[in-house]
Amino acid sequence: MSAVPARTPALAPIPRKSKTMRRLSLVKPIVKPIVSPIAQAIPVGVPQGRASSRTFLFVIIGMIITGMMLLLYVNTLAAQASFQKHALQIELSQMTAEEQTIASAVAAGESPGNLLITAQKMGMVPAETPVFLRLSDREILGKPVVASAAGR
Repeated sequence: MSAVPARTPALAPIPRKSKTMRRLSLVKPIVKPIVSPIAQAIPVGVPQGRASSRTFLFVIIGMIITGMMLLLYVNTLAAQASFQKHALQIELSQMTAEEQTIASAVAAGESPGNLLITAQKMGMVPAETPVFLRLSDREILGKPVVASAAGR
C-alpha cells in the first residue's frame, strides 16, 4: 500500500450560457397545436352535474354481487374438475391392477413348465438332436432329424 492520500478527480467546469443562448431561450416557438381542431370535431357528450349517492351505492352493490356470482361459478367449475379427477384416479388404479394381473398371467404362461405342458397338449414333441444356425455365415450346425412321438 502507498502512503499517498487519495485525491478526488478533477471535474470539468460547467459551461456558462452565452448571450446567443440566452436570446434563443427567450424566443417562444410559433407552433399551433393540431389537437384542438380535432378535439372540437369529435362530438363527445360530457355529463353535467353529479351522480346521486343512491346511484353510486347501486353500482357498487352491483359490482359486488357480480363478483360474488363469478366467484361462485369459478368455485363450482373447480369442484366439478376435482370430482372428475377423483373418478379418473379410481379408473387409473383399476386399470393398473388389471395390467398387473395380466402381466402375472403372461409371466406364469411363459414359465418353462407351462410351455412344456402347453406344447404337449398341442401335439409337439421335444427334439432329440438339437440343430443350430450360425448367422454370421448362415451355416447349419448339426444334422436335422424329424422328431417322433414314439421315441419318447
